[in-house]
Amino acid sequence: MNEKIKEIHESLVNGQRRQMVKQIDEYGSCFWEDYRFWLPDFEWMQSKQFSYFADATISYFRIKNR
Repeated sequence: MNEKIKEIHESLVNGQRRQMVKQIDEYGSCFWEDYRFWLPDFEWMQSKQFSYFADATISYFRIKNR
């Protein structure tokens, strides 16, 4: 599980948003909850965690609704 989430996160960070959307769809509907709990595994500032989660969510739904 964590390895797939890490790959999806890396796609987001590298700007590969269409690839990220495809990976999220393949992962399944529990991605958002799993991603939310995966982010705190890193010792980043809480605002950075929120930024990544918000960026992934906004990017996903913008691409899916085109």
